[in-house]
Amino acid sequence: MAAFGAAASLKITIEKLFESRILLVAPYPIVEQFIASYCAVFDHSYFKVVIASYAAAVSLNYTVLSILQSFRVPLVSVFHISVFTRVMLTYVAALFLKYKMSRFLPRAIATKFIVPVMAYNAMHRLQIVLLKLEETGFRKVRTKVNALDERIKEIIWEFEDSLESQFTNQILPQLESSSSGGVRDPLPYSVNLWSLKESVDCFVKRMKVMEAEYVSELLTMPEEESEPISSRIDFGGINSVMVGSSDVFERVRDFLIEDEGKRILVTGMAGVGKTTIAKKVSEDPLIKKHFELRVWVEVGRICQSTEIVQCILAQEDPNTYNQVFTQGDDDEEKLVGLLKERLMYKKCLIVLDDVWEWDTQLMDILPEENVRILVTSRIRLDECPIYSLVCLLNEDESNKLLGEKVFGEEGFPPHLKKLGEKIAKKCEGLPLMLVTVAELLSKEDKTEEYWTEVAQKQHNSVFMDSYNQISEVLFPSYDYLPQYLKMIFLYMGAFPPYSNIDEDNIVYLLIAEGFLEPSEEITLSNSLGECTMTLIDKYNLVLLDAEPYVSWFSTKDFRVHSCWQHVCKKEASKIKFLHVLQSWDDVIKDQRRLCAHCNTLFSFKQVYDSIKSDCSPIARSLLCLGPYVQYPVPIHDMDLKLLRVLNAANVRFYLISQEIMKLVCLRYLSLTCNLEITVSISNLLHLQSLMIKPHMNIRKFGVVSYMPDEIWDMQELLNLEVTGRDLPTPNSDATLEKIILYFWCECKELHQRNSQKIP
Repeated sequence: MAAFGAAASLKITIEKLFESRILLVAPYPIVEQFIASYCAVFDHSYFKVVIASYAAAVSLNYTVLSILQSFRVPLVSVFHISVFTRVMLTYVAALFLKYKMSRFLPRAIATKFIVPVMAYNAMHRLQIVLLKLEETGFRKVRTKVNALDERIKEIIWEFEDSLESQFTNQILPQLESSSSGGVRDPLPYSVNLWSLKESVDCFVKRMKVMEAEYVSELLTMPEEESEPISSRIDFGGINSVMVGSSDVFERVRDFLIEDEGKRILVTGMAGVGKTTIAKKVSEDPLIKKHFELRVWVEVGRICQSTEIVQCILAQEDPNTYNQVFTQGDDDEEKLVGLLKERLMYKKCLIVLDDVWEWDTQLMDILPEENVRILVTSRIRLDECPIYSLVCLLNEDESNKLLGEKVFGEEGFPPHLKKLGEKIAKKCEGLPLMLVTVAELLSKEDKTEEYWTEVAQKQHNSVFMDSYNQISEVLFPSYDYLPQYLKMIFLYMGAFPPYSNIDEDNIVYLLIAEGFLEPSEEITLSNSLGECTMTLIDKYNLVLLDAEPYVSWFSTKDFRVHSCWQHVCKKEASKIKFLHVLQSWDDVIKDQRRLCAHCNTLFSFKQVYDSIKSDCSPIARSLLCLGPYVQYPVPIHDMDLKLLRVLNAANVRFYLISQEIMKLVCLRYLSLTCNLEITVSISNLLHLQSLMIKPHMNIRKFGVVSYMPDEIWDMQELLNLEVTGRDLPTPNSDATLEKIILYFWCECKELHQRNSQKIP
């Protein structure tokens, strides 16, 4: 859900207000100064002298009176202390006033934290409530909950816009005045958020109301209607003709025949052929010989234990079939007893196809001695420690499957062979995609002209229609993901198709976007590693080719399949999270992130004007992920005041515009430029990643180029990669404490000195 990611982003935005170079001021600083000055006066030495004198006088008076009394001298007061009494009373009153003011002073100071902390706590509470959705399981209909989640997200984004706009509007004038005359003021920059107090109160109240509404919706979520039980039984409708994956087939078959265990899981991405493998295993002659009874049940997301029992009984005995389907017998206790009786002495293989969650109740029913279970699932179920992963088809297998589906056993005709291989490659080895594309190709003219268009044009009708068809199969995998993974997966889906994702780069991008929350127990980079491995290992949504021979698409890198990229781009644009520009006339109103796989799109006047008018006040990211462009693109002049991420390494800048140096919310900056970095780089108070490389790395012999001294003021830096420039010699107390990764040109002596300043 988008609301969970929006809440995480707002929390990190608020945390940025507490960094060392920003001073949050109280609403009434004059009152603070007044109170503080009075407290100082009450601590003045004059009052201390007075009280000491008074105490000495009282003590001396008491001593004298005692002496006179002992000598029976008339009791008279040696000292007239009424003056001291008045002074004492005044001082006591002053002390009391000081006490009262000192009690008030911390509250006055604390008011400067009220605004951000209230909003932060509201987001923390909201996330706890949103996580309750994951306790509802896979059977519930999420339509109303998703709609409410969308409303919550919009409210959070609206408040975040107000908060960051207030910050930007106050910081920019201070930056301009502090750098006037070319001298940078080292003092912190102050931000007064008291003007947002009323909107924060309203925001927190709205969140509480929506939290209650969300909990109410969770309690009343309807369940999806179950399919007829008869449709869950395979009566020969599943195709067992298999291309590739012979190693998985053999391993699963041998496991079941040799009784190596009680159950085995076949897992992999949706559409990769798990069901086909299970069907082929079930129909294998050796399996038929080994098992007296073979049962097939299509489970899916909404199948109950009782329904599975009915499906098993219906296939065990025709008479039971009539009893189950014609008489509608659904007495659970009676069915369970009948199942145990029927399976007690039969060697049985039960295939549970498309399982989403483990059914402990069902597994406890089935006899372990003589029943073996083959499970297929797009999720790696922890309850099945023994599993086989179905991988994508390789090049030869893909060509074979596509060719046979379109032309029969003969495969591609000679004049279409090369074009057919190009089309097969675009399917990236996913059998469901290959079969869907083949069905559409079979309906069209098999001419070189048409096949050339399909092979070469990125957004041709055959592939777009295929993507849309199989999206219905894929989407539930996304819809039922844990909420903390959804924004990360959508973001990964924005990268260009058929390409790998740079593991180091994506870490710093996601940190800058605010999708990874810091934790005392785990670093941010390790947090992303865990998220990525969960998407890879448990949910089979991200591809990782650990060995070069596993796939012909990438080597030892991870990526998102183009079918899933279509789903991600469509969903991300729908919820205004991110839009990948396809053409100059795309509708981009209110999109928070813009991405281009063709960087020159940003040069189109229509695109430029649309960005300035429709999303510049709220845009947080600009991702130029297309091929390198050596000509200017007017990215710097789009008035993107709240930009967090500017990933423009594939765009050449002839100079680093001062407009970029005014993006005070920027956390990630990646550019290609040959000119020097100016001192105004330190204006970017929140910058975490700075990556600047030259268009051409031309260096004069013996000449070393340095970054400005102000780089040592940028305490938020996590990643520093500036090719062709060295760090300047720091002051004795200058450090970059948060830095994780740094790289610059080689200069051994300076590198040795600077490395001591960086953890």
